[in-house]
This record gives sequence, C-alpha cells and structure tokens, in this order.
Amino acid sequence: MAAAAGLVAAVAAALGALLMAPGLTQPHSGGPPEGSGPGAVERRPPGRMDQAVLLVRNELPAQGLLLAARSGSCHQCLYQFLAFVPPSNGSLRKPGTAEVVVDTQHPLTLQLNDSVSDTELCKIQYHFGEFGNYSLVVKTLSTSTKTVSCDLVINEGPVNSYLPILFAFLVYTGTLTIVIVGRLLMKIHAVRNWVYKKLNPRETDRLINSELGSPNTADSVSSDLTPHLWSTASRQRLRSLDTFRGLSLIIMVFVNYGGGKYWFFKHESWNGLTVADLVFPWFVFIMGTSISLSLSSMLRWGSSKQKVLGKILWRSFLLILLGIIVVNPNYCLGPLSWDNLRIPGVLQRLGFTYLVVAALELLFTRAGAESGTLETLCPALQDILPYWPQWIFILMLEAIWLCLTFLLPVPGCPRGYLGPGGIGDFGNYPNCTGGAAGYIDRLLLGEKHIYQHPSSSVSSFWFAVCSHRSALNIAVRKSLGMVPVGGWKERLVAQVSCNNCFLSKVIYQTTMPYDPEGILGTINTIFMAFLGLQAGKIILFYKDQHKQIMSRFAIWSIVMGIVSAILTKCSKEDGFIPINKNLWSLSYVTTTSCFAFILLLLMYYLVDVKRLWSGAPFFYPGMNSILVYIGHEVFENYFPFKWKMQDSQSHAEHLTQNLTATTLWVIISYVLYRRRIFWKI
Repeated sequence: MAAAAGLVAAVAAALGALLMAPGLTQPHSGGPPEGSGPGAVERRPPGRMDQAVLLVRNELPAQGLLLAARSGSCHQCLYQFLAFVPPSNGSLRKPGTAEVVVDTQHPLTLQLNDSVSDTELCKIQYHFGEFGNYSLVVKTLSTSTKTVSCDLVINEGPVNSYLPILFAFLVYTGTLTIVIVGRLLMKIHAVRNWVYKKLNPRETDRLINSELGSPNTADSVSSDLTPHLWSTASRQRLRSLDTFRGLSLIIMVFVNYGGGKYWFFKHESWNGLTVADLVFPWFVFIMGTSISLSLSSMLRWGSSKQKVLGKILWRSFLLILLGIIVVNPNYCLGPLSWDNLRIPGVLQRLGFTYLVVAALELLFTRAGAESGTLETLCPALQDILPYWPQWIFILMLEAIWLCLTFLLPVPGCPRGYLGPGGIGDFGNYPNCTGGAAGYIDRLLLGEKHIYQHPSSSVSSFWFAVCSHRSALNIAVRKSLGMVPVGGWKERLVAQVSCNNCFLSKVIYQTTMPYDPEGILGTINTIFMAFLGLQAGKIILFYKDQHKQIMSRFAIWSIVMGIVSAILTKCSKEDGFIPINKNLWSLSYVTTTSCFAFILLLLMYYLVDVKRLWSGAPFFYPGMNSILVYIGHEVFENYFPFKWKMQDSQSHAEHLTQNLTATTLWVIISYVLYRRRIFWKI
C-alpha cells in the first residue's frame, strides 16, 4: 500500500507487456536460419537483467562485418561498436560468428557494415526481450546482384520482466481493499461489538457482570481500535498537504532504493520525464506551500519578523549541514574529506531554496493581503497582485537563468547548449555536458566537489563480447589495417581497446563531471517553491471557499501546462527548452508544477473537502518527512532494508526488497505518529 502509488504509474506498461512483451513478436517467420545448428538454439541466456544474447552469423564468403548499435534512448548518438564478425569459411561451409549481449530496456538500432569498404549492408531496429536468445543471419540472396539480407530469428523467447510489477500492484491493491472493507464493517454496530468482544473477552465479561453495567462500546472501540483520524485539533492542519508531501517522499524512497531496477523508476537519461523525475520537484512545491501557511501562522500569533528570520536561517543551516555531512554520496570514495566533499545535494538545495523563498515572503509580506482586504485593480488576479514584489524578484531570477543558460560563453561549446555531451549530438561536443550549468559548477565549485556523472539512468547498452577480448582486438585491427586519424573505423578500434566489455555506463558516455543539484538549476528550484508558495497563498486568500481554491488550482495547472507546451513544442527533444531534470530546465518546472497543482487539487478535494480519504498511509511519512528521508539514506544498506539476494539479476527480488524497505518506513512513520514523535528542524 505504501508504494502502490508509485506502481500505478507503471500499471499501463505492465498490462501492455502482458499482451505483447518486447521481442515476443517473431521478426522472421521462416523458422531457424538455414544451416543453423543446435548450438545456436541451446545457448545459455545471459545472467544479467535487461540483457539478451545476440548471435551474429555471417554467411558471406569474403566479407567481414562490423556490428554497431545505438540505443533508442540515446538522442542523436554515435553508433557504438559491438563486434567484428569474420567471414564464413566457404570450403567448410562454416559461417563466421560473434556473440554479443544487448540491452533490452530500450529499442536498439543495429547497423552492419562491410569491414573493408565501410559501406552499410543493412540496418535493423528492434526491441529485444529480457533473457531472450536471438540470431542475426547475414547472407547473400542473389550472387548476381549481390543483395544482402539480414534476418533476425528468435531462438529462445524472452521472459516478461513486468509481471512482478503487476503482482505487487495486485498485492497492495488487495491489502488496501481489505483495509477499506474492514473500516466499513467496523462502522456497523453489531460487527463492532462482536470484534471488540473477541479481542477483549475477559474485559468485556468483567464489565458486563460488574455494578458499572455494560461498557460504552463505541467509545472503547474508537479509542482502542479505530482512533479518530479527524479530531477538531487535527482539522486545523490541512491533511492534504501532509498527504501530498508523504506521497512524494514515499515514491522518492522507493526510487532511491532502486525501484526494482526498472528503467522507468530511474531518472531519464537526459531530456524527458519518468516517475523518478516527478518526486523532487513535488517535494519542493509542497515545501513552498508550507512556507506560506507557517509564516502566516507565526506572524498572526505575534512572532516578530526578526524572530521568524532567525528560525529561517537556523533551519536552512541545519538542512545544508545535514546534506553535506550526513547524506553525502562521495562517502563511497573513502573517508569524507574536503578533497572529495560534494558541495551540492538534495538537502543543500532544499535548505537554500527554503532560505530564499521564506526570506522573500517574510520581507515583502503585507498585512491584509491574505485576508483579501487590500484593493486590487483586477479581481481575477486578486491573489497575485498583492505579491507583485515577490513576483518581480522571481522573474528577475528567471531572466538571469535564461541569460546565463543561453548567452554565457562556454569554452569549446556552442552558446545555449543544453545537451548531454559525450556521444550525444553525434559526438560533436563530448566535453559540453550540461552546457553553462555544468561549466559554472566546475568553475566555481571544482570538479572534485560535484557529482562525477549526471543522474542519468545507467543502461546496459554497453555490451559484453563473449569471446577473448585480446583476440577480438587483434582480429579487428588486422581486418581494418591502416586507417586515417579520426576515421570511423579508428574510433571503433578505440572503443574496443578500452574497458567497455562487461561494463554498464551512462547512456551518453559522458566523461565530464556534472551535478544535477548544481548552482544554476537552483534558480528554477526557487521558482518551483515559489509556485508552491502561491498555492499556499490561494489557500489563505480563499479560506474555506473550497470551490474557489480548487478552481484556482485548476487554472494554475492549465497555465503551467500551456507554458510547457510552448517551451517544449510538445516534443521530447525538439522544443525551445526541453524538459530536463539534470538541468532543472524551465519547462521541467512548469511541467511538474502543472502536475503538482492537479495532484494537490485532487488531494484537497478528497481529504479536506469531502473527507473521503484520511490520507493514510502517505499522511504519516508526510508528518515526519525529514526523519524518513535522512533515515532511509543512512540505513539504506542495513537489514531489514537490504539483504543478500539469492538472485541479484531478478527484477522480482529487487522489487520485493525495495517495496519491503519502503513499506517499513511507512510503518515506522506510523508508529512515530501514534507516539506523537515528530522530528522538526
């Protein structure tokens, strides 16, 4: 139940995969290729997740082949060398073969070139299935025309790796259904009395037989079994906000623990959006909403601005300190020291964003703005115009972001470059990862004080050539001969010569350090928090006017959606400013805030207006968000949150472990809530 919301986003993919998993459709209906022996069919599948075996059979008598591939998730990337396939031995009728391991997370484009003339013989696009066994047969259809055919054959069908998601979804849905039905049954007087008698038989009999008469069952049950979730005191706090925060946090915990090792529970390789890319901006958004409500409450109760500013400074300092010292990924490089201390980070960005937005709100807040007593020229903007100084400041920050991003000269890179560098953009800008954002971080913070790679999803696109690497290198070099410097063939040799075999690398093969929580992206994080603060202003301005609050949330969602459509041209790669989590691009903020306003609207309606949902279980971690976040980072590698798996290459085992760990944090937060233990900074 705790992580079910994160799985809902993948249910459509899971159900679709049940009908047609990648690779289940035969690309060649003619059966096994002519001359294929049993060895090709009985080959042992690879032992790693998200991989399949591809056996390339070259039946051309005098031509060696160069096999290269490009991942469908790698935009405008260079083809990456996979294997050299020797020519067939015509006298022995023995085809030349090479076996490689290919990625199954995304579609691949395979390219076969003549090793001598470097001409393209064929190109195939295909989405391989996990643990599948395939053969690619290259032969001549006609000796007169020398037409070459490339046929892909399935030797062993792939497994459906999405079934564990469907099973987990059904388990959590069933658990949730049982809980809901149980709560409904407990509202029936006869059922409630029967359950209470079964659970407390001795106490019930004692009370019945005593002078005090029968117990007040309703009061006993409500206090012992089903405590009131909505007391008068608790209703003063909007449960939908804590529920929103808890949902974001729980998905974040699940994703950070691995998300079952599914690609859609990892961050997008560069441009685009996955489930993992939604949670951090949502957390920032609801932080901004809480800033608006908490500052209003403190000032209304008579706290001076100086005292409130002191609390803001102290909380920001603690968040930044915790991020640098406690939750620092550079611990994996050894004992933490200044030489390798990562300065940016999630908590650091939260702390600085909180400082700017809260101080801005405290500085320009005016009496009467939240109560609606100030007169405005435009009634439609009456919840915006009173805060025009804050808006001017935010727009100035956005202007700075745009100027630095698109006008700042970056050595060796085109102005306004937003790409990943590496092998992206056809390898023209290998050292330009992140453009101005990466350049500013490396210049001001230093390369050793930031992430060494962007938070792109790691792919198994890089292959494992199942033969002796040294022998393969020699064969390729002999077949290629002398090649001019910078030629396509020489680059392939370089690819083979390095340690690409048996490695999993970032899709774009970036080599420049880049930090997704860097300096320039913090500007847009502040904008995201300010949009959340605007949501809080709406709640305060239209207090208890539920229709007005929900309509304003809907309008803001539509406006942000329109802005996103314009900035991206409704395209993943071809927009003015693509959606990009690594850069925290402007379109990324407008898109995720569009979803955030819609999600907050739904939760506000269900939890606080209609009270159809208590917010459980997400409400509990939302009440202890800092403790859960830091706790899940610190105890990530300790039992019972992690244990040694029997099969580390199984999505099912990873998903079980990650869901168990996530659920445990929900249970911990519930126990802390029941004991009224809250860690506030």
